[in-house]
Amino acid sequence: MQRVEKIEWDDAYLLGVPEIDTQHKSLIAIANELYDIAAGISGEYEKDMAHVLKELTAYTEYHFSEEEEFMERYGYPSCSMHKIAHEAFVSEVTHQVHKLADGNREDALLFYSFVVSWVLSHVARADKVWAHYVKPRISGQ
Repeated sequence: MQRVEKIEWDDAYLLGVPEIDTQHKSLIAIANELYDIAAGISGEYEKDMAHVLKELTAYTEYHFSEEEEFMERYGYPSCSMHKIAHEAFVSEVTHQVHKLADGNREDALLFYSFVVSWVLSHVARADKVWAHYVKPRISGQ
């Protein structure tokens, strides 16, 4: 199996939109809980994994809804495309969560790798674009 490393938040991912930046940090923190469980740092694998997967799913849906509302509020023209990316991620997470019900630590580490890679690349690319569009409109209020 490929080696999966734990990713720590880096302020290079900050968008300059405090409430969204806080949510991104929280997503990575929840993903890192998943890493700790998958890597055996946590005690009861099945119980802890079920809890963190539920938390990750719920927080992801909350965050995407907040982010989409934020983009709509400030008239970001590509909001619908951004929503499609979010929906695809939620769909994949849902699929993987069901798979992990019968999975093992290696599957969970691969899932962790997928989650943090997707979130960080999405923040670095797509989210930076909408934040660049929205920030002048926030300060213009």
